[in-house]
Amino acid sequence: MRMSELEYAAYQRRQGQLPTSADAVLAEAGLLEHLRALARRAGWLCFHTHDSRRSEPGFPDLVLCRPPNAHGPGRLLFLECKSSTGKLTAEQATWLSVLAQVPGIQARVVRPQDVGAIEAWLQGTDEERR
Repeated sequence: MRMSELEYAAYQRRQGQLPTSADAVLAEAGLLEHLRALARRAGWLCFHTHDSRRSEPGFPDLVLCRPPNAHGPGRLLFLECKSSTGKLTAEQATWLSVLAQVPGIQARVVRPQDVGAIEAWLQGTDEERR
């Protein structure tokens, strides 16, 4: 479901302005919530399993899908959210590695210091990334 500009503005007021500097310190849960808001604002569909205890270990935190549009072909992203210093588990690394080998799928780790670039990327205002 797309987030309107009014909904996004309300989200920003609730959260305060998210820092985008390389020194940003943000818990993984806050990063995940912020990325979901950015993605919805840009028209992406978002999926996150809220309780992963019964899910396959290591599956990425966030799945985003964008249909083809004026910015280019459709895209399917698998994102693992980590704090600035968070480390991947062996299972997370395996999932990301295997998914990244599938044509047309992008899988990566995202961190708070990446927020500015991710926002431009989700909005389609920078060139398609790897």
